[in-house]
Amino acid sequence: MLTEKILNEFEEYLMSGRLEEDFGYSAEDRKLEILELLERFMDLAEEVDKVATRLLMPNLGKTFPPKDE
Repeated sequence: MLTEKILNEFEEYLMSGRLEEDFGYSAEDRKLEILELLERFMDLAEEVDKVATRLLMPNLGKTFPPKDE
């Protein structure tokens, strides 16, 4: 399970510029790994938004069904 401590540490790493600094000094394979991790975080953020919406507005799906259905 994720904890607020872990999220805070990642936020600090991201916001401080250290991630970008690490990227700049990394070998090409590590740069690719960093980019893949960031892409995964962006994908997860989309899922987080969906779950949060369902939790906060459980009847919304009945009013506005998902477009892919």
